[in-house]
Amino acid sequence: MSEDTQLQENNLEQLQQDLDAVTSYWKRALADFENYKRRKEAENKELVEFAREVTVAKLLPTLDALEQALKHMPVYQKSEVGESDGDFSKMYLNWQAGVNGIITQLDKTLEELGVKKIEAIGKKFDPHFHEAIREQESEEDDGIILSEFQSGFELNGKVIRPSHVVISKKKEV
Repeated sequence: MSEDTQLQENNLEQLQQDLDAVTSYWKRALADFENYKRRKEAENKELVEFAREVTVAKLLPTLDALEQALKHMPVYQKSEVGESDGDFSKMYLNWQAGVNGIITQLDKTLEELGVKKIEAIGKKFDPHFHEAIREQESEEDDGIILSEFQSGFELNGKVIRPSHVVISKKKEV
């Protein structure tokens, strides 16, 4: 074998080693970049979910206030005043329909955001979803939810706010 052939083989081996090293480095860099992209996507998704939770938590007191306003709305009774009373009756009913419409719209928006109302009344008390604010004697078994003071909500399986409930306490005979 001549010296020239030996030198070419050594150069070829060196070039092959350099190519293998660069290819290996490139593959690691590509894998690192793919991992980075996955991490960033997960972080962005987490950030969006957090923002959604904060937004929903900020909207809930408004929804509660509207629901309370309707619960405590005075009952309209017609009097014998005459024509002007009819105008008031119409305005009163329009106002009531408007508030109901706002609540319906808020409920729909929350539902579109993935928010679900926690079922409470008639269910067995679950401390993961409900917060008992009072016990009341009842014919029901212990721990059955009799009424709800404040609705609870969950988003993506995570409780944003538990339901505030009254639970039953079996009457002692």
